Amino acid sequence: MAQAKDAIKKATRNIHDYGLLLTRNEQNNESTTLLWFDPNIELQEDTELTKQQLRSINDFVTFHTDLDQCVTYIQSINKEKIFLITSGSKASQLLPLVNNLCQIIDVYVHLDDLCASIRQQIDLFDKQLEVFSAFDHHQKSTKDLSKQSAEFLWLQLFHHLIIRLPPNQEAKQRMINVCRHYYRGNTKELDLIDQFEREYRPEDAIRWYSIQSFVYKLVNKALRTEDLDQLQTFRFFIGDLSQSLAREHEKILSSNNKILTVYRGAKLDKVEFEKLKESQGKLISTNGYLSTSRSRSQAIKFLQARANRQYVVKVLFQIECHIQQLGKSVVYADIASFSDYPQEQEVLFDLNAVFRLNSIEEQDSIQLIHMNASNEGKKITEDYIKLTQMEIKEKSVIIVFGRLMCSLGQYDQSQKYFEELLKEPNGEDIAWIEFNLGQVLDYKGQWEQAKKYYDQAYDRMIKAESPRIKDSAQVLNNIGGIFYRQGKYNESLDFHRQALNIRKEFCPSDHIEIGNSLNYIGLILDLQGKYSEALDYHQQALKIREKFYPSDHVEIAASLNNIGFVLLHQEKYDEALKYCRQALKIREKFYPSGHIDTAKSLNNIGLILNKQKKYDEALEYHRRSLEMRKKFYPPVHAHIAISFDNIGSVLSHEGKPVSSSCYYITFRINFSAYIHLNI
Repeated sequence: MAQAKDAIKKATRNIHDYGLLLTRNEQNNESTTLLWFDPNIELQEDTELTKQQLRSINDFVTFHTDLDQCVTYIQSINKEKIFLITSGSKASQLLPLVNNLCQIIDVYVHLDDLCASIRQQIDLFDKQLEVFSAFDHHQKSTKDLSKQSAEFLWLQLFHHLIIRLPPNQEAKQRMINVCRHYYRGNTKELDLIDQFEREYRPEDAIRWYSIQSFVYKLVNKALRTEDLDQLQTFRFFIGDLSQSLAREHEKILSSNNKILTVYRGAKLDKVEFEKLKESQGKLISTNGYLSTSRSRSQAIKFLQARANRQYVVKVLFQIECHIQQLGKSVVYADIASFSDYPQEQEVLFDLNAVFRLNSIEEQDSIQLIHMNASNEGKKITEDYIKLTQMEIKEKSVIIVFGRLMCSLGQYDQSQKYFEELLKEPNGEDIAWIEFNLGQVLDYKGQWEQAKKYYDQAYDRMIKAESPRIKDSAQVLNNIGGIFYRQGKYNESLDFHRQALNIRKEFCPSDHIEIGNSLNYIGLILDLQGKYSEALDYHQQALKIREKFYPSDHVEIAASLNNIGFVLLHQEKYDEALKYCRQALKIREKFYPSGHIDTAKSLNNIGLILNKQKKYDEALEYHRRSLEMRKKFYPPVHAHIAISFDNIGSVLSHEGKPVSSSCYYITFRINFSAYIHLNI
């Protein structure tokens, strides 16, 4: 014990001013962090030996000597879990400050047999990681996905793509190079990486996954956190693994068994468990491969392992698979013959497996969760792809996948995805890639760059051997949107009228794209003060949208909001408030975590209440809108500036000129820094 402590002391050479040492990597690409806290660490001579020992257990290790910095670091972790080590004398200082933090999985205050115990617990934890996404059947289109439903579809589409990618030796070598760099200095993992390079074949994917090696840890972390860069790195291995599971699944299908029941024991923090309780009756999927056992007793063993945490819930998943009914729509395989621990009787589900959570009941202090494997996930994915293709006229699932990232608000990742696709289109439609890259930049407020890509896409469509006039309407529509946001309303109106004329020529009179063009023209006419004409266009758009979408769809909300805004300008305040409140109700339902469109509704209601001289209520709505916009926009964005302006206006009406002038100044600085003021 003394030797281990002495080694840890040496490992903190030159870090007393900082209280923290990261071992090699500043970013953790695995799912766990090993953290040691001891303020009395002193210099010794065998640092490297101890670092190797700890990194052979878990690659990412941090040492802390300052109590406050240690607590701050733990609180900052949101994508990993922590195994905490501290001396018995210091535990009383640290544990009261972190004991209720969900980041902490286990705490060690004794050093005897430390390495073996931690290794066992980390291996168990890696198998118990749970991140579930639920799907709400009421959400049917590309634009009304709540964050959780979008995450559900994200994984389904990723799997749909990954198994269709052709074999690529360069992708394998890129993965090996990335892993070597990440595990530099970790001799155990580097030896495995060398072996992988020499011996790996696609049919070995299950074996390499089952031994919980470097590839197991990095792939699972990338899937769980939806890290697109990492998933690109491991795409060839993920494809091999899914294909291997599909081959092994054929053996189960050819058996005479009708039902397979499997189990999974896990310890969840209370927040995760509450999310599961809220998902009863819904479809759920895990963000990654799901490990289960044919043996109930094996699954329960996971729950009997040591646990110093009092804020965990022991759960046992019981999953029934109706083999012939499910067919190939849900893939799972018995991988006991590939495992170093065949007694675990492991059954591994592919990463796109979907389950219906039927019920939860308590049995002997364990929460028993009854689930059925479901073939509905495949149908949902196919329906989503078809609807997206119908809405945006894109046939490629590869492009649909990039758009879904944008729907999730992952603008930087979506931009990088389309930029990489543009470099190597591999037969994809370059015009649509350019269009979607422009759209991501448009969402980010980078309008000049967005227009450059829109122009390129338009030129490519028009100059094609067979000019794509119908497709070009979508590009013209979006260019008109940029001019609209820049306050160049005449130019915007011209582009939207061009788009509308093309759509009227190629589409039936009640086509949804005609409705979208009518909507945009209504917005511009409203800003030009042509209120009666604007109201007519918005009402026409609403009528078309009501035929195409369900009554609680967010595009219906957009039309209701726009009609309310025109009525505000016509000084019909009560009627305007009614329409805007209807819009807000729909948007809050589908965007429970907030959205830029919800912020618009809050803003508009604030404007109406201000006109009605209900200043306290108006101020509340404008402040809510501002806080929501701050989540989605950079500080100098025009919509942030507009919120400041509106708050200043309310304060001014309340007779607070000093306070309001600060808001007006902030408005002018932000607005002029962001766009040309042409209103």
